[in-house]
Amino acid sequence: MTSPRRPQPPTATESPVAHRVLVLAPHYDDEVLGCGGLILQLAAGGARIVCAFMSDGSGGVEGPPEGSTREQYSRRRRKEADEAAAALGIDSVVHLGHRHGLQDGALASSLDELTGHIETLLQEHRPDLLLVPSPLEVTPDHRATFRALHEALINGRQGRTEGGEPLPSQDDDSSPGDLTLRVLCYEVNHPFYPDLLVDVTAELDGVVEAMSHYRSQLERHDYMGSCRGLRRYRSLTVPDPCRYAEGYCQLTANDFTTRSPAQLIAYLGGAPSLVEVASPRRVSIVVRTYNRPRRLAEALDSLALSSYRNVEVVLVNDGGRRPEVAEGFPFEVHRVDFAENRGRSAAAQAGVEAATGDCVGFLDDDDLLAPEHLESLTAMLGDGVDVAYSDAAVVCYEPGTNGWKESSRRLPYSRDFDRAILLLDNYIPFHTVLMTREALERAGSFDLELPIFEDWDLLIRLSRSSNFVHLARTTCEYRHFLDGAADGPSGGHALGGAASARPDFETLKAKVLSKHATDLGPEALARAVTRMRRQAVLAGEAARARIRERQQDLERVRASERKRGAEIERLQARERELESSHAERGAEIERLQARERELESSHAERGAEIER
Repeated sequence: MTSPRRPQPPTATESPVAHRVLVLAPHYDDEVLGCGGLILQLAAGGARIVCAFMSDGSGGVEGPPEGSTREQYSRRRRKEADEAAAALGIDSVVHLGHRHGLQDGALASSLDELTGHIETLLQEHRPDLLLVPSPLEVTPDHRATFRALHEALINGRQGRTEGGEPLPSQDDDSSPGDLTLRVLCYEVNHPFYPDLLVDVTAELDGVVEAMSHYRSQLERHDYMGSCRGLRRYRSLTVPDPCRYAEGYCQLTANDFTTRSPAQLIAYLGGAPSLVEVASPRRVSIVVRTYNRPRRLAEALDSLALSSYRNVEVVLVNDGGRRPEVAEGFPFEVHRVDFAENRGRSAAAQAGVEAATGDCVGFLDDDDLLAPEHLESLTAMLGDGVDVAYSDAAVVCYEPGTNGWKESSRRLPYSRDFDRAILLLDNYIPFHTVLMTREALERAGSFDLELPIFEDWDLLIRLSRSSNFVHLARTTCEYRHFLDGAADGPSGGHALGGAASARPDFETLKAKVLSKHATDLGPEALARAVTRMRRQAVLAGEAARARIRERQQDLERVRASERKRGAEIERLQARERELESSHAERGAEIERLQARERELESSHAERGAEIER
């Protein structure tokens, strides 16, 4: 399952550094309420800051105040936003909602358009820091802005050739512009679990001044109280002299591209609001398991959250202890129990034979499905498409003090369907696939002589008579457990550990290649090699571009450090001047005090002389 990220409250503050900052504000004033103090700090540090307002400010659900039209109200709020931006040190303001007619209170209904505009902002400004409202916010426009950013980062994760051909995924799953992108979620009307606190005590007056420009909003709500109250609350876990702090959740582009929207909300500690969708086709999910009760429970829990509900589970126990299914599991379960271990192929085939659904998918006992997985893939089947597949995040876990902890998360297998390349190597994780029963029947049974690669072999045979479509969205997790067993007799992946560790790994791979050698003629092989070579070259160029960008960012950091170093030297020189001046003044004071003592002594002598 996607474990909620609920860190202990930070007990110290940090000061983020950035050069190019993009602020996404659903409404006029969100930038002040949510991250005004940090914006002031970044501006003082020399960052170039762009603030884009997503909606038109026409009033939303509340509507404009009495005596004002929506256009008049919007115009007034735009003027206030420009004044507040100047007070915060923002370099450029983009009135996105006004420019494109995105109405206040209705961003969710324009999600695709909003996503496109955010993609454009990312391409134009190439930020290294992005500020966005948390998806846990109460206001729908705030959640829609986060969702649109999620979609924009997914859409931008892969470059394309001039002919439209996708570049291969990189292990860090970042496009050149996303490699150094840091995303900070801010809070406005729903507190979350922050893992970063920024001391804004010195900036509070500036935040209040910026908020004072939003007179139209202060007439309606006590936003000044909100400015102070939430920041005061956030400072309670850090020592003095911090009296006001802003809380943030830290994310990277990789967090967006390797999790579905529902998974990311759950990761941030929220409860995604999933709507059960119409489920006309019955889907059978074949779950293979072998002595991994805890991992199996997690896999079934992930399936139980599916927004698609017309599901049956075929649970194939491959010769292990009889697994239990949690009470209240929402789907019908058919059991297949082997008396002894018969291997991956036999377990998969037995599951298919017991399945009654119109569509069939597979889930091994230590992998996970996102709530959107079945909904997304069933919608793609039909109109000549028999096989649909999505992307899987490869997540590695290592032993920690409190159980297994995530050590890495990446997306190495995202590729649009290419049969020639499939004939050379498998790039489709099997639990990302959903196929029609008709397609499966045309392809035939699993090859029981293959202890591994049974999924690759079946996919090749499916591709002979069925059309494939790829959904470039992460809806699955492919989990690896490192350094020992993961709830069972073997580490690695389900049903026997890492396949590549087998001594006959290459022999069995050669067997599959030989089995389908006639499918890959010289021309198809040449095309596949050409595409793979071109993609390797393009991937190298993209990597070099990322290195250049990193070097440029590093040089900017060094230039900033040199500038700060020069400023520190200037201040130190001034301090020495003041100390020298202070020393001179001290010597002068001592001289005057000595003179004063001399005068007092002389005065005393004269007094004594007079008395005498």
